[in-house]
Amino acid sequence: MRMTRLVKAIIKGFKGLSEELTINFSGNTIIVGRSGSGKTSLMEALALLMQSRGEEWLVLEGNYIVIHEPEDLVYGLDLNEEVRVGAYYEVDEDGEKLGRSIGLELNRGSIIGYHYSFRLSDYWVRQEIYLGNDLVATIEKVGNEGLMKYPVNARLCITPTHVIHEDAFMVCDGDVSRKAYSLAFILRNMLKNKFYYLGEGRVCWWKRDYETTVDLPSNSVGSDGQYTVHQLSVIETRPEYEGVYNELMELVSELGIEGIKAGFTAPKRISGYVKVRGKWVPMYHAGLKVKALLPVIVQLALTPPGSVLLIDSIDLGLTPDELNVVVDIVNRIASRVGYQVIMSSKTAPTVNVKVVNISE
Repeated sequence: MRMTRLVKAIIKGFKGLSEELTINFSGNTIIVGRSGSGKTSLMEALALLMQSRGEEWLVLEGNYIVIHEPEDLVYGLDLNEEVRVGAYYEVDEDGEKLGRSIGLELNRGSIIGYHYSFRLSDYWVRQEIYLGNDLVATIEKVGNEGLMKYPVNARLCITPTHVIHEDAFMVCDGDVSRKAYSLAFILRNMLKNKFYYLGEGRVCWWKRDYETTVDLPSNSVGSDGQYTVHQLSVIETRPEYEGVYNELMELVSELGIEGIKAGFTAPKRISGYVKVRGKWVPMYHAGLKVKALLPVIVQLALTPPGSVLLIDSIDLGLTPDELNVVVDIVNRIASRVGYQVIMSSKTAPTVNVKVVNISE
């Protein structure tokens, strides 16, 4: 199976994380911590890195999160603060093939690590790339210059602000950047369409003006769940999604929801409804639990094998017993389909899933 895994994250200075936070992931994992401990900062840092993959600089307004001002990225709004976001991914079958295509033999299960550090006061940038625990290359943007600092001192062809992009590691003369270039190329292409994210602001909207361009998502259901009713309508009405629709109905029945439907209620107006205790009600009246869970359920059904799915605040609107049911469903579906799920919650469930407490 073509399945990559997120195995480690290193975050420092991003939003609410003043001190460096390192987390090792092992399969499906739930991050637990009190309010203000940095759970959302961790999730959003990884989402920012991935929505910027292959771009010339950090993409603040993207498919996963929207950050209106650059200074909002930084702990304490201090523009002199260094921010670092690092992610380590396991090489899958696609990564093996990509390496072979450019002459770099990598074993499946090898780990490629990538760090992107920046400072907004002078727009300094440093990037590091690792193979396993071994540092392969360090590059920096100093002023308007791009320099390789390791394994040699050399001038870069471009100013290295590109995110997870091999061109940032190209030196102007010689071939010393070959390995770093190859690893960045593999990582960028291996992760294409393999990262999905649902933020804590995902509460679904129950009624929206229909947009003819809306279809099932190629990245995530939506950082604020805004398209959930559109997606439910597509899944419910198109024959090719009959299997997905049946799976959705099985999942929602485990949560005490007797039915869901979405469709046109007026010209160009699409609305969603749920059936609870024998009555159909608008999703808007269904309570926080249902509005927070529907985007999760839709995303569980749509996430393809081999991906990494992040769900922030999986406990939103849930009692402890309901949290256990939901985490069990997430764990079961992810394991069956073959993708990795990283969740966050204020409290730990009692079901069998790895728990990392960042408040300790």
